[in-house]
Parts: sequence; C-alpha cells; structure tokens
Amino acid sequence: MFFDFIKRNSRKVRKENGVYFASLVVSIVAFYVILSLGEQDVIVYLKTVESDAVERLLLMIPILYAVSLFFVFFLVYFANRYQLQQRSHEFGMYLMMGMKQGKLFVMVMGETMWNGLVALCMGVPISLFLTELINLATSRLIGMGIIGHEFRISWTGLGLTVAGFIVVQVLAVFILSLRMSRKEPADLLHEQKEKSQRVLSPVWSVASLFTGAALLVGTIFLCVAYGMAVLYLRSLDYRIFALILLIGICGTFILFRGLGSLIGISVKRKSSSSTGLFVFTARQLQENVLHQWSSLAISSLLILMAMVCFAFGTSTALNNNAAASRTVDFTFQGVEEEIAAAVTSDKIKPYVNSFYEMKIGSFRPADSEVLEAAYTFSWFGLEEAISKEKDSEEKEKLLRNLSFQDEPYFISLSSYNAMLTSIGKAPITLRDDEAAMYSDEDYSSSYDILKRALHNNPAIRIGEKQYELTPTLNTNNFVADRAITLTYALIVPDAVYDKAIGISQDPWLWNMTLNNEFVEEKGLMQAMYEVEQLMNTFGLDYESYLSSMGRQLFYTVAGSYTTFYLGIMFLIIANTVLGINFLMQQRSTRHRYHTAAMLGASIESLCSSARKQIRLYFGLVISVALVSSIFGIWSLLTAFPSMALSIENGIVIAIILIWLIVFELCYIWMIQRKSDEEIKKLREIE
Repeated sequence: MFFDFIKRNSRKVRKENGVYFASLVVSIVAFYVILSLGEQDVIVYLKTVESDAVERLLLMIPILYAVSLFFVFFLVYFANRYQLQQRSHEFGMYLMMGMKQGKLFVMVMGETMWNGLVALCMGVPISLFLTELINLATSRLIGMGIIGHEFRISWTGLGLTVAGFIVVQVLAVFILSLRMSRKEPADLLHEQKEKSQRVLSPVWSVASLFTGAALLVGTIFLCVAYGMAVLYLRSLDYRIFALILLIGICGTFILFRGLGSLIGISVKRKSSSSTGLFVFTARQLQENVLHQWSSLAISSLLILMAMVCFAFGTSTALNNNAAASRTVDFTFQGVEEEIAAAVTSDKIKPYVNSFYEMKIGSFRPADSEVLEAAYTFSWFGLEEAISKEKDSEEKEKLLRNLSFQDEPYFISLSSYNAMLTSIGKAPITLRDDEAAMYSDEDYSSSYDILKRALHNNPAIRIGEKQYELTPTLNTNNFVADRAITLTYALIVPDAVYDKAIGISQDPWLWNMTLNNEFVEEKGLMQAMYEVEQLMNTFGLDYESYLSSMGRQLFYTVAGSYTTFYLGIMFLIIANTVLGINFLMQQRSTRHRYHTAAMLGASIESLCSSARKQIRLYFGLVISVALVSSIFGIWSLLTAFPSMALSIENGIVIAIILIWLIVFELCYIWMIQRKSDEEIKKLREIE
C-alpha cells in the first residue's frame, strides 16, 4: 500500500514537473551517447589506424563524464529543491496526521528512485536507438559502407549511465530530504508563505543607485572583449584568451546587474500611458532581474558556450571531409622493380586504375662544374608582388617562409599531370619559360595573398634564366598521406626539372590509384581496406590514404562529438535553471497574483502577463548570449583558418542556430504552460 502511494505521488510529480523530467531523460541520452563512443564503428575502425590518438580521446571521456555529473548534480539539486518547496504544505500535513519523519524521508527517497527508474526506462531505449542511428549515419557519410557494422551495446557505458544518474539523484535528494525531515510541521506548513523582501543595507542601497552605471560598464566590458576576440584571438596566445574570457565574463555579470535599472526606466516612461497589467508585468520582471542577475548571467554564459560548441562541432565536421582531398590512394617508396611486380600481380592488378612515378627533388644543378650562377634561385618577382599587398600578419608570414625557400622542391610536370589525369582533372600546360606554384593544402592561411600576387604572372629566377609563374595556385596533394609535405614548391617542365635536379637521379616515389568502379561498389573505406590487406603480403614500404582518412576522421570525431555533447549539456542546464528560477520566484510572489485577481484582473490576463514575463525573462538571457556568440563564432573561424566559412557551411551553421532558437521557444512554451497551471489554481482560492 505504501509503495502504491509512492507510485501515485511520483506520477503526480512527473506531471507537474514535466520540464525537469524531460531534462533528466535528455541527460541520460547524452550520457550514454558519449560513453558509448568507443563502440561506434568509426572509433572501432580508427583504432586500427590511429590507435594512440583514439586512446587519448577515450581517456577524455571519463573527464567529460565527471564534469557532466557535476553539472547535473546541481541541476537535480536545484530542481528538487523547487519541488520540495512546492510540496512543503503537503509534507507538513503528513506529519500533522502522524507520519514519522523517518517515513517521510523514505517516501521522498522512494519517489525519487521511482521517477529515476521511469526516466531510465525511457532514456535508455532512446539512447540505444539514437546511438545506432548516429552510427549508421556516420558510417554512411564517411564511406565506410558495411565494414564490420553490427549492433553493439556498450555495457560499460550503460552501467556508468545508470550508476551515475542514480548516484547524482540519490545524493541530491538525500541532502534536501534530510534537511526537510528535520523541520517541524509548523515550519513546513508555513514555508510556502510569501517571503518578505530583503531590506537592503545602506551600502547596497547606495550601490543600487549606480545600477545604470553598471549597465554602461558591463556594455563597455563586453565591447572590449568582442574587439579583442576579433583582433587578437587568432594569435592563439593563452594569455590573450584568458584576458578576453575574464573581461567577457565580468562584463556579462555587470551587464545583468544593471539591466534592472533599464527596465525601471522603461516602466517610468510608459507607466502614465500604459493600460492593463503593464506595470505589474514590468515590475515583476524587474524584480526577477534584480534578485537573480547572477543566475541570469550564468545561464547566458552557458547558452553562449552551447552555441559556440555547436558551431565549432558543425564546422569541424564540415571542414574535415575525409574524401574531399583524395588524389592518391597509395604512395610507395623503394625499388621500382619490386613495387611494379606487386602492382602488376594477379592479386592487385584488377583493382588498379593508374600507376606512375612521382618525380620530385630539391633544387640543385645537374653538373658540379657549372658556373656559380647556376646554383642560385630567387623569388624576386613574387616577393615584390607580395610586398605591394596590404600589411598583415599573413603577408609577413608568407614573405618569411619564402625567404627560407632558397632551395625549393621542384615537381616534374609530367608526374603532376599524371596525378591530375588519374583523378579526372585537366592537366597543366606550361611553356618552356613558365612554372606553376604549388602549396600543400594544409598551408592555406596565406592563400588569398598568394593568389592575388600570382595574378600578375610574377617572375622567378632559376640559375641564370627567368621564368614566369602562372596565375593558378596548385594545391592538389601529390602523395597519399605524409611521404612528403611541401609548404611551397614549383611545378616545372620536364626539361627544366632534369637540368635542375639531375637526370641521373632515380625517382623515389610511386603513386597508385584504385579502380573507380571498385570504389563505388565497395565504398571508399571498404575498398581501400581490402587492397591494403592484400598489399601487406608483399612487404612493401608504402603509405595509404586510409591513414590520412583515419586521421581526419579522428579530428572530426574528437571535435564534433565532444563539442556537441558539451553543447547539449550546457543548453539543458541553462534552460532548466532559468525555468525553475522563474517558477520559484512566481510561486514566492503568488499572493500578488491573488491580490491582482481580487482587484478585478481576470485569470486569463494574469496568465498573459506571466507569459510576457517569461518571454522577456528568457529573451534577455538569450539576446546577450546570441550577440556574444556572433563574435565568438567569428573569432573562432578567424583563429582556425582551416575552418573556412563557405556558403554551404554557413547555411548549416545557420540551421544549427535556428534549431537552437526553436529549442528555446519550445522550452519557453513549456514554462508558460506550467506558469498557467499555477495561476489557474487561484480559482480554487475563495
């Protein structure tokens, strides 16, 4: 019978606190998704090519889990404190009717455990379904196909999810219910009475006169933080980052400390011409802001962190497209006869699309007895063109790099064209007095300046002869992974290459690409995985694009999974704290609503007033976070040039931000419904 009583109370608590219960379910889902990361197909594959990096990533998961438990503990504690305060009169009546304090304590803990069990029963299946959906979608997007895919349950992740969730709930409610069970029935019966407003000390009274100044100071601090982020964050100096963070956080707190005065000024200006419950609504909002400015500032910062996390994770996923830079599948080093024998063997030949030598070498004369002038190389025309560009950090970096490239690498035109032909691109055409500029795609920070400089066909000097640079900057990788990485190099005609490098030098790199039909049939990762297994039987020294793909996938997983997870946690906690704060404040001032109703205000108009308060209450917090996020995301993209904001990427990031706004609107709607329920209870008061 007592158990049935606990079940009924638990059902009532879930119904009356649906927002909080939904937050718990989402937290369970987020816990399992991050804890089951090691069982994802992508991670299982990455362990075979980037085992050390993956192990370091997986070591971060317990840290994220512990930090999340810390946040969720305060979320549970804060929300349950609101619930227990809401039911204090009910608990007082139980004690008045003879229930022992120990039994009341057991009842509250039992309700908590039962609601936790219901949340787990809902959250775990959703977690399993969502994890499998993410698993399949990720495998599809990166071209894994059906490479070893199977339904997996992370029993460790599931156990930690259940254990962590139960421990957090039990600990938070144990502390709260222990305090509550020690109170006398009279204290519980009268705890819901409206609390008298705190009388400010003279010091605080004087300080309150300067809230307008606080608003101005907070705005100035935030503007300074925004400007510093845009101008200096790209240097990635941790001291600058810490200073920007400190100024931004202080500015946010000071801004919210002064917002109450802005609302007060607005009320004074419009009070004479206002109608209805305008003044009541504004004064209630002003009191919320004045008394809860620190909570509002924290929630705004959490929402800002969530927005930046989502933007960073999305940009990381979009800019680490594993198949985007694929030009070569295998790059071999060694004896040509051994490599050719393996590639033309019956095992490998059916899968080969092209096989060619990649002639590359550092500049040096072909004959040691030539004149000294033949040893010289100069970027004089290119450096002059770059010097005319507007002064910037990128310009200085580019000129400095070129000054060190007095013996640049040359790439044979025929070899580079063989690579272009193998991937279906048009070959390069060069005259005898022309050369083409090459730069590895990882060094893209100075591309805009270099492209503008090349537009006017600047000259370079190789030995005693001048050559014009073509206006096109070539960035297609000419090896599979990291056999060689060139910041800047020159693609030259074969005759120039033989003269500068030495015709007697044997090539030391050979490239191979796979048959396109085979790749389309199996999927890129599956096809390369199969050929790599066959290649291992020959004992050759080679690099595979599979390793490069694995490295990029690791960056994608590490950057997107973890930031999305943190963004979800920050968003849940910020909104739940905001919602519960408002409901607690509304409940503590419910007699004002009762008084307004007695003076003639309808229940519907009071509900409309509360809904406006909620929209403005959330709107203040979200607006500050949204403005800060614009500068935060802008600075983030500036600090990481590889995260280029293309039109497509911008659209996706915009969709993420729209989704966040929709999420906030849904949350506001749920809080409004709960507020309406509380106000409609006034009809029961005689």
